[in-house]
Amino acid sequence: MRLAFPLLVLLATAAGAQSGAVSGTVRDTSGAPLPGASVYLSGTARGASADADGRYRIGAVPPGAYRLVGSLVGYRADAEEVRLGPGEEQVLALVLEPTTLDLGGVAVEAERDDRWRRRLAWFEKTLVGESANADSTRILNPEVLDFRVRWGALQAEAAAPLVIENRALGYRLTYDLHEFSASATRVRYDGDERFEELAPADRSEAARWEAARLRAYRGSLAHLLRSLLAGTADDAGYAFEVVRTDAYGARPAFRTPADWLMDVDDDGWGTLRGFERIDVTYRGEPEEAAYLESEWFRERRSRPASVQRSSLHLNGRARIDPQGTPEDPFAISASGHLAFERLADRVPEEYEPPDGAR
Repeated sequence: MRLAFPLLVLLATAAGAQSGAVSGTVRDTSGAPLPGASVYLSGTARGASADADGRYRIGAVPPGAYRLVGSLVGYRADAEEVRLGPGEEQVLALVLEPTTLDLGGVAVEAERDDRWRRRLAWFEKTLVGESANADSTRILNPEVLDFRVRWGALQAEAAAPLVIENRALGYRLTYDLHEFSASATRVRYDGDERFEELAPADRSEAARWEAARLRAYRGSLAHLLRSLLAGTADDAGYAFEVVRTDAYGARPAFRTPADWLMDVDDDGWGTLRGFERIDVTYRGEPEEAAYLESEWFRERRSRPASVQRSSLHLNGRARIDPQGTPEDPFAISASGHLAFERLADRVPEEYEPPDGAR
């Protein structure tokens, strides 16, 4: 997930289509294989481990846009952008560089320094979020993090992939942090996550997770884009207003039908039209109460609204793959309720709602 914004969040999220595969090797900078390295498609639960020769293969991958990541403790993660066609197999070599971060020194600071703990709380608030789901989500290995503050901005590095357990949605995430900087007015971070489903303790917990995942999915960017691709956005509870700008500033917003917003090709890919801003109202879920206390809320009221309001900001015409994932993660940014949602509110890109649920 790659994010950067001055009070905006840049968002980075074909069942019937013919599946493909990604395969190749994982090696170090000397060319030696790295057995056991984790290779995965960012934002999904699809992945594999490299064998004794450093070879990997991820099969049953629907057509779409992906970021392939190779990761191993003691090395910096490597990533390659992939656009996979129906039935296509791409072969990609990943090269991991040894890391120079001192994990031992970080661990000592984690145990003894109160300042480090305050910075950790700031980091978790930014990365994991402030929602009700975030209350049940924690980083299991925070000792791998190292922090410093420069010019009022918190910067973070990780000596190993973060392991994040989300007991609200029933996932464990492995998160490779590449970059992190956060101040009072600007946040930028870049990372990749692999999802793994947790085993529920009983049927009750399984049912609770299923309901929570559906709530998290509804109103998300993936839900919105999939609804536009399928032509079901109106029925799903979305309404849209478009704002255009010219040399004299923004023109008045005008309401637009959902089918005006996206052109869909025969292969299932879509293109969002090049409007500067699209205001989105989602009637399927109310605002979360914690949103009113977050830095992303800019109104004067004390009660959550019965609808969620956000704005999409487009950098030209954005291409969307058949799963509802932007091909360029920086082509779409969001403000409002969508900017409030973070890692604790995410489900894997391949998530499918239960039968009968939109």
